[in-house]
Amino acid sequence: MKSKKKKRHIAFILLVIMAAVFFYVEEFEKEKRPGGILDIFKFGKKPAITKPEIHPPKTFPKIAIVIDDLGPSRKLAEQVLKIKGPLTLSILPQQDYSAWIAEEGHRLGRDIMIHIPMEAARPLKLGKGGLYTWMTDREISQTIEEDIRSVPHIKGANNHMGSSFTRDERAMNTVISALKERRLFFLDSLTTSESVGFKLAKAQGLKTLQRDVFLDDSDDPEAIEVQWNRLIKEAKQRGHAIALGHPRKNTIEFLQKALSSNKDITIVPVSELMSD
Repeated sequence: MKSKKKKRHIAFILLVIMAAVFFYVEEFEKEKRPGGILDIFKFGKKPAITKPEIHPPKTFPKIAIVIDDLGPSRKLAEQVLKIKGPLTLSILPQQDYSAWIAEEGHRLGRDIMIHIPMEAARPLKLGKGGLYTWMTDREISQTIEEDIRSVPHIKGANNHMGSSFTRDERAMNTVISALKERRLFFLDSLTTSESVGFKLAKAQGLKTLQRDVFLDDSDDPEAIEVQWNRLIKEAKQRGHAIALGHPRKNTIEFLQKALSSNKDITIVPVSELMSD
């Protein structure tokens, strides 16, 4: 009996020893694996932390919408000012409501520009503050000075008409120099493909861009929508685009609707594109 008990006792001890060896080997293998249980407790080591993946915010193409020909009508200007969005206001100089529109627009945080009348290819009336190719450099500079005084808070200028004036290098160089002296940018309305305004502004180191689309050359709502879609396509291809429009009933109604449902673009002041 004693011999049988002794054998059982030895067998039990052997089983315990084998279990201990098996446990030790298993833990040793875990320790060798990266991130094993024993690895966590090694001196100076910390468990790996998986950071959540961060996606950059989606960027949309930028579009600047410049409303030209403001100044003669307070009623139309008030309708434009009600459009939600940072539209840029380009104001004709020396008009009845030029200063008032500029002050109201500035109060609302809108970019203010001066819309300088320039000689057209056809014999069109320019109104007050117009520039003609027959003017001397001094006359051009003096007229620009009077124009600028009539429109407060301006950041830049673009041309009203000007298909004859903007082709004249001597006359346009005088305009660009006057704008540069006052640290104003120049937006070439590009009323003619032969305009030298953008080229000369670049040469003088002036911040400058060219318009891409006229929204309302035609006052037809369907035509405006066609131009709007063209504008968006241009912005998506290049990252930004500039449209010129006018304070007309159909244009105002279209912009109110288009901007309220817009999900494809970001409307920005034109000065933001000038700094890009």
